Amino acid sequence: ELVRRERHTWWQLVSQLYAPCAEQAVSLAQCVRESRPCAACVPAAQLVADKIRGGASAAEAQAAYAVRFGPNVKKIDLADSPSRGPERAPVQIVVWSDFECPSCGRAVPLLDEIFERHAPNVRLVHKVYPLRSHPHAEAAARAAIAAHAQGRYWQMERLLFENQQRLEEKDLLGYAQRVGLDMARFRAEMAGEAAARVIARDKAEADRAGLSGTPFIVVNGREFDLALFSLQGELDRWIATELAILGGGGGAAAGGAGAPGAR
Repeated sequence: ELVRRERHTWWQLVSQLYAPCAEQAVSLAQCVRESRPCAACVPAAQLVADKIRGGASAAEAQAAYAVRFGPNVKKIDLADSPSRGPERAPVQIVVWSDFECPSCGRAVPLLDEIFERHAPNVRLVHKVYPLRSHPHAEAAARAAIAAHAQGRYWQMERLLFENQQRLEEKDLLGYAQRVGLDMARFRAEMAGEAAARVIARDKAEADRAGLSGTPFIVVNGREFDLALFSLQGELDRWIATELAILGGGGGAAAGGAGAPGAR
């Protein structure tokens, strides 16, 4: 339900934006009005309405639409990164974190809760991005990678985020003992070149994908921009929409084949 002013803004936007399916070269408004065969049209129009109702300006609503339904879909190599959920789950969430980053410490538990709510339709993949401004971030990332080599990534990650103020070497060794790691192997792998390569790989991939800060979240190749969307509530809706689009034969739309813009 939109008030008159909001409805006017919404109508202007959906009349100007292209429908999110490439084969429908019409406005979003026309796509919805004529029930065109594009599973993403109604969810896209609803997103614009939700943003306007939530107080977003027309420019902000258009930016959210472009991120969510535009053509910029990132290809992410999941490689051997720690993951939870089915490998071929319809929704793939990738998050880059810095273990000393307060925002990451708040976001990761929320992502875990969201993952649990949507299992088994979601796969959650974690990558590292230690920032230079955080003196203990790289050592913590190395500890997480070394724990992953022994099948204890998630246990180590939880301890690292729960103890962001205690990431000295002695602390990391203590966490390794708590999760039951082979300590000689842990020390060697934490200091080894393999951990350095994983960090370099994850950071390079995030940079190519457009990371501007941590946490950096990508859902099915699209950035979940925390400047435009809230983890609480909006990521749940994003996942539900993605599942509805994929289930409705809108794979091309979900993959970003359309090109929204001013008509």
